[in-house]
Amino acid sequence: MAEILVVWTVLFCLLCLHPFVIYPWTLELARRWNRSPLRPSYAEKAGRARPEELTFAICLCAYNEAAIIEQTIESLLKLRRRTGKLQILLYVDGATDGTAEIAGRYAGEIELIVSPERHGKSHGLNRLAQRVRAPVMVLADANVRIAEDALVNMEKYFHDEDVGCVCGHLVYSNDDESVTAQTGSLYWRLEEKIKRLESETGSVMGADGSLYAMRSELYHPIPEGVADDMYLSLAVLCDGYRVIRAEDVRVFEAAGVNPKDEFRRKIRIACQAFSTHRALWSQLRQLDGFSIYKYISHKLLRWFTVFTLAATALTAFAALAVAVGFGWAVVLSAMALGLLWLALRLHVRPLPMALDMLRSFAATGIGVVHSLRGANVRTWEPARAPARQGR
Repeated sequence: MAEILVVWTVLFCLLCLHPFVIYPWTLELARRWNRSPLRPSYAEKAGRARPEELTFAICLCAYNEAAIIEQTIESLLKLRRRTGKLQILLYVDGATDGTAEIAGRYAGEIELIVSPERHGKSHGLNRLAQRVRAPVMVLADANVRIAEDALVNMEKYFHDEDVGCVCGHLVYSNDDESVTAQTGSLYWRLEEKIKRLESETGSVMGADGSLYAMRSELYHPIPEGVADDMYLSLAVLCDGYRVIRAEDVRVFEAAGVNPKDEFRRKIRIACQAFSTHRALWSQLRQLDGFSIYKYISHKLLRWFTVFTLAATALTAFAALAVAVGFGWAVVLSAMALGLLWLALRLHVRPLPMALDMLRSFAATGIGVVHSLRGANVRTWEPARAPARQGR
């Protein structure tokens, strides 16, 4: 009996580790074995004409961003001066802090839609998409700083007609300000590595909303309650186009430093992400086997990490109880938890970051449960992060 429980413990442990350790390793093997030799020259491709010029329309949605919206708009106007023709569209979702009034000062230079009531980001992007006149839509968060050469670098990727969506390279700019910021930055560096490997072996499994671009003709109206970045990018993949990551398309953002805010934010994101899975699964399951493996590894298993962690702990405790008796198993487990608590109180590294990561997994699990129970999360709250953005 104990041996069977040990086997189950190992299996659950492997499921926990797969999205973060085993999966990147398999992608590296696939890249080295040339599993999908998809690294073309984007600037020129044999047999296809290079467009003379690509123009962009950048779409942003904002809610209560009065502290940074002027800086954001000024940076976009600077991008337009650098890149030439750039359509700038901004939707303000029922802001109550003066965001709309500040943005209104630029009404002659940007296309502004102000909603007196809150409808959510999906609603806002759908309205903005109707006004897009450029062949490529760029979607970004209102609180990021886009590198000055980002759009110039992005253009070459769309010269490849197989590419339908390009994901930017997000860099957190304040990873030294709190344990939460350090954990978020570390997690994101792993995420960026995985996305690079996914891109080199086919397609990335979903864009991040900080900065990504897609062919305007591939835009699908976004349903309520889903993660817009994940929905749009995976819909592009389901339409038969590649979703790639661009190392040289950089965007900077300050990571959240308040653990309570981050916990609530991750619940919302996970709820919307799993709702996206439910909306697109019938199409995603039609993808090739390697892409389905990527999707399950990168998305599905990660969303359920807190449950596989709990299963690992329960089966490990059961195996211990069978081996030494229930009473001794309780005593030994209590002692281990006590030592962990003491180490946390003494701030022994890397336990504070591990605890913060566990809190993140728990928030994700709660979000999945909310989605399964039919929650429809439409609106969002801006992250309370330091004002400085980027180095």
